Amino acid sequence: MRPPQPRTSLLTLLAALLAAPDAARAEVPHLVRVDAARALRPLRPFWRSTGFCPPLPHNQADQFVLSWDQQLNLAYVGAVPHGGIEQVRTHWLLDLVTARGAAGQGLRYNFTQLDTYLDLLKQNQLLPGFELMGSPSGHFTDFEDKQQVFEWKDLVSVLARRYIGRYGLAQVSRWNFETWNEPDHHDFDNVSMTEQGFLNYYDACSEGLRVASPELRLGGPADSFREPPKSPLSWGLLRHCAHGTNFFTGEQGVRLDFISLHRKGSGSSIAILEQEAVVLGQIQQLFPEFKDTPIYNDEADPLVGWLLPQPWRADVTYAALVVKVIAQHQNLLVANASTAQYKLLSNDNAFLSYHPHPFSQRTLTARFQVNNTRPPHVQLLRKPVLTAMGLLALLDGEQLWAEVSRAGAVLDSNHTVGVLASAHRPEGPDDAWRATVLVYASDDTRAHPDRRVPVTVRLLGVPAGPGLVYTTRYLDNRLCSPQREWRRAGRPAFPSAEQFRRMRAAEDPVAAAPRPFPVGGRLTLRPELALPSLLLVHVCARPSGPPGQVTRLRVLPLTRGQLALVWSDERVGTKCVPVDIRDPFLPRWPGVQPGQQEAVNVQPLHIQPRCTHSHRPGFSPLCAGPPTYLAGGPRASGRGWVQGHELKATGTLVLQTQLLSLAPTVFEPWTTGPGQAPSPTLCRTWRSLLPEGRQLQADWQGA
Repeated sequence: MRPPQPRTSLLTLLAALLAAPDAARAEVPHLVRVDAARALRPLRPFWRSTGFCPPLPHNQADQFVLSWDQQLNLAYVGAVPHGGIEQVRTHWLLDLVTARGAAGQGLRYNFTQLDTYLDLLKQNQLLPGFELMGSPSGHFTDFEDKQQVFEWKDLVSVLARRYIGRYGLAQVSRWNFETWNEPDHHDFDNVSMTEQGFLNYYDACSEGLRVASPELRLGGPADSFREPPKSPLSWGLLRHCAHGTNFFTGEQGVRLDFISLHRKGSGSSIAILEQEAVVLGQIQQLFPEFKDTPIYNDEADPLVGWLLPQPWRADVTYAALVVKVIAQHQNLLVANASTAQYKLLSNDNAFLSYHPHPFSQRTLTARFQVNNTRPPHVQLLRKPVLTAMGLLALLDGEQLWAEVSRAGAVLDSNHTVGVLASAHRPEGPDDAWRATVLVYASDDTRAHPDRRVPVTVRLLGVPAGPGLVYTTRYLDNRLCSPQREWRRAGRPAFPSAEQFRRMRAAEDPVAAAPRPFPVGGRLTLRPELALPSLLLVHVCARPSGPPGQVTRLRVLPLTRGQLALVWSDERVGTKCVPVDIRDPFLPRWPGVQPGQQEAVNVQPLHIQPRCTHSHRPGFSPLCAGPPTYLAGGPRASGRGWVQGHELKATGTLVLQTQLLSLAPTVFEPWTTGPGQAPSPTLCRTWRSLLPEGRQLQADWQGA
């Protein structure tokens, strides 16, 4: 079996790609020009959202959304650096609530399971895309029943007040409350939803939220808006909000804080935008009063059907396609403010894959349910599309002028090669000027393993600054595909620890150490890009102060001898500090795998101490000591300045985070499976959720 390529050889290969001579190219090169001195407009990261739907039966949604597998999945989603994913839009949330009481006699609700899920999101620094969808204990069946309409308003009001009290208005006012998903698809379970019933339901949602706080926003209808007379509930909602009568107040018109629609690509990137343009044109023609209403496409996937296995969903093809779709929207739609107030694009890809398709479903991670261990356990791998969200997170501030041309002809974003570039002005002493250039090579869902695309990248107008350096990160299917390593291993259903190590070694982009930026503010690179691939150029000036502290360090158990570290960079203050996990005790702890962690702030570790006379399985305080985890940027041998973070374990029971000073975070090492917690105390310390199989305490609240 081929061992994974060492980091030095990967960097050598990347250097060769960046320095390939013109004579070696069979194609006319694409010219990518970026002017760091020409800021066009603010670049708002409208793409930081994902979503999923629990499986049937929906009245047992807790068994999925609160499962250990989904806890791990959300840890990976929330660990994208710099808030690269902020929202998880979730179906059937109100089926996590149970109801007691009879109609007309008052209802009491148990929110415990919903509390637990929302706490899990908050722990991972994620916001809910809160669809007011589901029927607690099957109580709501008909929204033409006036009694049920009033009860629904009370439920929404109680729910909103509860979470304002739990998390604060500043937090809950950031949530996107939304209608029942895709009402024109009639997926209501046992609820009867006529057009009038849907409008009554919407008014109850609106007024219930308003009672809690007028600062809470509500939108919808989260559907495809097919041409009238199709999609009667969607068009009916717009008509009602514009001219209809509010069920509760009798006033004309009802607030609509955003219009959400669903248009997907059928395998084509530009098809998403083209379909959106048609719908937006129809909305503006029929309802000009909504011209300035924010537009969300919160299911903008390249292809319908999350569980449909597709080879391109497994590798960099999907990652580059997602970046291409985002660049198209920024350059062709967002840049044209007169067209629409486009505010959010979400891929619905936070599902959990299942055997025999761990990589090829529409997911951010690849799940392996390893049933040949005692107890069985779950491993997740980061797919390239999740890594791409980490690269996108480096874009912020202001969009820079950028242009792609070939043989003198300027190309728009609907071509194989495209670019999105930004510059950031410092916001504090631990911050500094930086620029990011993200180049994609994508033929939508098609991969061309034998084709290379010559590109010349010219970055100019970079202002002089202290310690100015640049680095590159590169992602393609030959160097950065865990699925490729899995296939090379024979597609094992239960990969070994060594096979997982090889797959994880292929998760990250190939990164070059920082180099001094050329004097004069101009940089030229001549890479040959695989098709598909992503190339990121990152330019950073040295900040006047050190970066902030890594926080929220926690540990998630995987299986015997294996755990995952998760941390937050919310207080770091700069995007120019990558993260390394290093271990000076490697001779004594040979299973701990070091590696750069720039795309996701989560690091699975495999710990196998040589001496085994410990009183706890998988941990030995009688050895030389636990490993030290060093998280830092490339130590650029005098050429770079990048400082890093140190995540340091001291003694046997306390893990500390260190950057210039120590900030203790208490935990006790636990390397058995999730269902094998040594004590409830440790379980509460390490996980916000109780072990699977434990009963949750009931917390009933009346409307």
